[in-house]
Amino acid sequence: MTRPKLRVVLGSVLLAAVSLVFWSAHRGPAGVVHASTGACAGGDPSLDPEESALVARINEYRAQQGLRPLAVSEELTQSAAWMAADLSARSAFDHVDSAGRDPGDRGADCGYPFGVGEVLAAGTFAASAGAAFQMWRDSSPHNANLLNPAYAEVGVARAYGARSTYGWYWVADFGLGAGDVVAAGLALLPSGIESATLVPGAWNIATVLPGGVLVRDLEGWTAWDELPGGWWQEWEPGDVIPGGREVGLLPLGQSMDLGRNPR
Repeated sequence: MTRPKLRVVLGSVLLAAVSLVFWSAHRGPAGVVHASTGACAGGDPSLDPEESALVARINEYRAQQGLRPLAVSEELTQSAAWMAADLSARSAFDHVDSAGRDPGDRGADCGYPFGVGEVLAAGTFAASAGAAFQMWRDSSPHNANLLNPAYAEVGVARAYGARSTYGWYWVADFGLGAGDVVAAGLALLPSGIESATLVPGAWNIATVLPGGVLVRDLEGWTAWDELPGGWWQEWEPGDVIPGGREVGLLPLGQSMDLGRNPR
């Protein structure tokens, strides 16, 4: 069985989620050269039976909570299909794809410029829509994405890599319609961490701005999430930390003593 990582939930199952506000169109890590517009070759916008079943499950779940159903977006489906194929081909598990694009940039390249939220799942037994849906529903951050009232559209896809680490890879990309983006103004939320409050060279506790932050954008720092009992666990470079969350920031090159004492 594959050794668990930060985002492993059950044995050989991986989960990851980001919210819509983190990924407005063409807002990615500094210094990354993004693929040219329209670079979605290989992203099939059609749904197979299991992918259609996943959309149906998500909409049934949303209806039970009094939320509007999500319309299937061809552009978001193409973005999700491109990403699922990319992950399975590389045995990777990251919201930043092999072209250096975050979900918002990938969505824009696939013709969806309104901002994209994304959840991922992967596992050797995750071939079915039911398996992927249950993994997301059982995880609080992923469940919040499924039930986000701001979302209006969705694209889902799965891909299988026979030689990949986790076999099946699922991607669901969520988005707003153009009118909802203007009305909500979500894509304009400030992101990152207010650097003026940080003490250089020291351990800091900081609050992430409402738009969230990509860990690899925190130049010169590693980011840590507080666990019960005073323990800390490091966020990975490809993780997106939600807005409003408190994080520990340790200067790059300094170490955490057994996950408890920054030094």
